[in-house]
Amino acid sequence: MLIFVAGCTEKKSQISKGATAEDATLKDANIIHKTYGGFTLPEMQMQELTVNSTAVVFTTSDTEGNFMKKYEKPFNETAFKELITLFENNKFLEMNDSYTPHAGQPIVTDVGTLEISLIEGNKTKTVKVDPYFSDYMPERLQEIDSKLLELRAYALSTSPQEAERIGRTWVENAPTYSYDGFDLKLENHTILETIPEQHFLTYTFTSRQGGYGNRTGQMTIQVITPHKIEIIVSEKNVTSAVIDGEWDELSQQPIPKETDANDMNNTTEASAEGKLVEMKYKITEENN
Repeated sequence: MLIFVAGCTEKKSQISKGATAEDATLKDANIIHKTYGGFTLPEMQMQELTVNSTAVVFTTSDTEGNFMKKYEKPFNETAFKELITLFENNKFLEMNDSYTPHAGQPIVTDVGTLEISLIEGNKTKTVKVDPYFSDYMPERLQEIDSKLLELRAYALSTSPQEAERIGRTWVENAPTYSYDGFDLKLENHTILETIPEQHFLTYTFTSRQGGYGNRTGQMTIQVITPHKIEIIVSEKNVTSAVIDGEWDELSQQPIPKETDANDMNNTTEASAEGKLVEMKYKITEENN
């Protein structure tokens, strides 16, 4: 009996040590999804996603490698372990170090280069895809790439509550509302299915005087004026803000009036023939 108990204790101790070693490996592990080059904004020439057992971090850098933006979301060990298992099941360590177009495949330009790295302690495995196009990858690598793109979207995402907080704070500090506005209310919140996602928020408020913006020193009409402001929150920033369809609160200027259709026709007919150019650009479903 003593031998049996001792054996169980020893076995339990070995399992405990094994679990501890595995946990330590997970805590030290990192997965990196990096893209660079290609046709994109100068401030997003390098895009890097780093995933570990506690966080998902996405950063962008310019052409000189200068850090531009950082987005971070919490992660957990269970989800990270599932991600490591995905790498293992798809035999990431056995993949080629690089993948390029095969003979006969079309060459895709302006899409940049992809590097996926798995770092565990002192061991690092990096797989490079150049150009970064799914048809150049084996299906196993496509599955890993797809999952990491989902995590990048997660890092860039903004929760509805956070978007509403950002929107309200921005409106309260914007010139029109901060000058004489009151009774700010959220009337509608729609999440647009774009990449990155966009939150379309509609607020209403009331001003004590007519006009828009900071009207200090201006002649204003003392009249209670209701307003509606429509804003878009994307990547934790307000990218558009229009009041009553007339005033651009971001640029602090009136919205240009739409040109009458007849006037446009007359202008087109009066212009010299041959100045209109039709442009077509072929896209694939995954880049749509």
